[in-house]
Amino acid sequence: GKHNPIVVDYAKCSPCSALICIGVCPLGVLEKGTDGKPTITDEAYCNRCGVCASLCPTQAITITQNSKSK
Repeated sequence: GKHNPIVVDYAKCSPCSALICIGVCPLGVLEKGTDGKPTITDEAYCNRCGVCASLCPTQAITITQNSKSK
């Protein structure tokens, strides 16, 4: 199956007022959702740079590794 390169654990997402993840994404993959939490606009643009995951204060974001197997 198709795996998203970026996964947001909404149980861990507070959400924080800063929404650092949205601001740091160089490709604009994340945007603020209706509940104030980040939503993924288009995971196809995610290049797994991991900036959002490393800066999330609650570690609610996971970047999955690109598997070569089909």
